[in-house]
Amino acid sequence: MKYVAVLLFFLQLSRMNAEENSAVQTISGDKLSVEIMDPNHAARYNRGVRFTPVAVVLGVKMGGKEFLFHPEKHDAINDHGGLASEFDLCIPGGSDEDLPPGYLEAKVGEGFLKIGVGVLKKKKEKYSLFQTPEVISLAKTDVQWEKDGAKFEQTSQEVNGYGYKLNADVKVMENKISVEWKLSNTGSKPFTTKNYIHNFFRFDDKNVGPDYVLSFPYDFKATGLEAEQTQDGREIKFVREIPKWVNMVVPYPAEYKGSNVCILKNTANGMSINCETSLPGFVTAIHGRPGYVSPEQFIKLSLKPGEEISWIRAYAFDIVK
Repeated sequence: MKYVAVLLFFLQLSRMNAEENSAVQTISGDKLSVEIMDPNHAARYNRGVRFTPVAVVLGVKMGGKEFLFHPEKHDAINDHGGLASEFDLCIPGGSDEDLPPGYLEAKVGEGFLKIGVGVLKKKKEKYSLFQTPEVISLAKTDVQWEKDGAKFEQTSQEVNGYGYKLNADVKVMENKISVEWKLSNTGSKPFTTKNYIHNFFRFDDKNVGPDYVLSFPYDFKATGLEAEQTQDGREIKFVREIPKWVNMVVPYPAEYKGSNVCILKNTANGMSINCETSLPGFVTAIHGRPGYVSPEQFIKLSLKPGEEISWIRAYAFDIVK
């Protein structure tokens, strides 16, 4: 019996050490089981310099069904999953207005501010999402784990008069996840930045195709649809599986005064995700591949020195049988 007790003790100790050293923390609520990435873990899911490590929700399960795409096998520098936040997405050949604060002022070899990441070195080639700049100084990210979520605070070194502090409070409640963000301008210069969440949605391990429907509460004319998608009123229907990828755009109506919401559902298994952003948007970009579809609600944030702004990204998960 003494040997059994010793064995049980070491097994328990091993489990405790595994939890302490895990690259994710699991928050279990009444309905949801939520995996949140540890922003400082050496083996965290994404270790690149595009997305912020702040408030990354990698997995959400309810009723034994998974709602988010985050494959174990992936490129930790370039690939991401779950709910991944980014500031200042820059596509190749895009507008200068999309570039990070102070980028155009910086000389080649100098630093520029990538909010959510830190200070990166400017290359000769114009910055875009496919570039992996050298890091001059990573932002410092602290996290406080709580029973129902986590609180994050990130501060960055100032560069050429640009600086920030980023806070995020993740809360798991019933069938919902709420992330309250706050961005503060700690530098001496004003800046404008654009933020979105790359929502990697996938229902119960089913590829994106028939039965996936994305809807909005306002009239729109989507662009970028391929043969596998069709617009039906306020809905975009995925009538066939995406063969490779698709990039669609739904403009945000300037006259619209309602909630900034979009809803993705699967008409076959009843799973759905309601995405709501507390601030008005300017566009919803929809990136899709066979494995996931990502409705991305973009917002624009302008701050003078010393100013701060808060917003909430909320997700409600449901299974209608």
